Amino acid sequence: MILRELTDQGIRRYRDYILSVKQHPDLPPIRLDSAEDSRPFFTPVEIDETRQFRSRVEMARYLSSVFERAGLSRRDVVEHHGMWTWLACIWFDTICPLVDGKRKVNETARYICSTDWRDYYRHYILANYDIYSSLGEQNSKLFLWGVPYELSDFIEQIASRQWFISSVPLVQVAHKLYWDEKAQRPKRGATDRNRAGTLRRLRKVAEQLELTYDVHSMTPDAIIALLPEEFQPWIR
Repeated sequence: MILRELTDQGIRRYRDYILSVKQHPDLPPIRLDSAEDSRPFFTPVEIDETRQFRSRVEMARYLSSVFERAGLSRRDVVEHHGMWTWLACIWFDTICPLVDGKRKVNETARYICSTDWRDYYRHYILANYDIYSSLGEQNSKLFLWGVPYELSDFIEQIASRQWFISSVPLVQVAHKLYWDEKAQRPKRGATDRNRAGTLRRLRKVAEQLELTYDVHSMTPDAIIALLPEEFQPWIR
């Protein structure tokens, strides 16, 4: 089908639907394709509404290819909040699946794209594309490895900090520390609050290093050399 974006009325109806699903999880996904609820995207883009995604990176890869074929850049699409919300509507079963007759409905910002850039990372679809299109697939693995209906600590702790997620050297440091290339998933315990040298500590140490060093222009290895001893076990 052709890509659309929700109007203000469509967003209100979608919000009401999400609230209703909390009480009635067996409600079928809502369609908001009328002229009152949505309008065609500013340029024709074909989207597969039946597409299934096993992971966030798979979704991001698909969207990136769709926009690329349409001749659209990241800048052309990221601020179309109604479009991202429409995608969340047509793929609602993917980002809020019905499992054993129940749906786990999370905060509304996961489904309705916020106009506040500080909350963009909470959206189950925009965050995937934004991270993927900014960093590339290799540097996105740590954030996008999981299923489409869960938000990992890597997104909560790093993607929510624009100064961190926009710094390729810092992102590469995180991958060197916490990504298991062989298993193709984060190392076990990387987000554990009770272990030394884990994700939250990296964020805090990086904040401290920023006060003295231009970490954004340094190599990942140079940054790692400045990290406290507690991070050494994660490098091996």
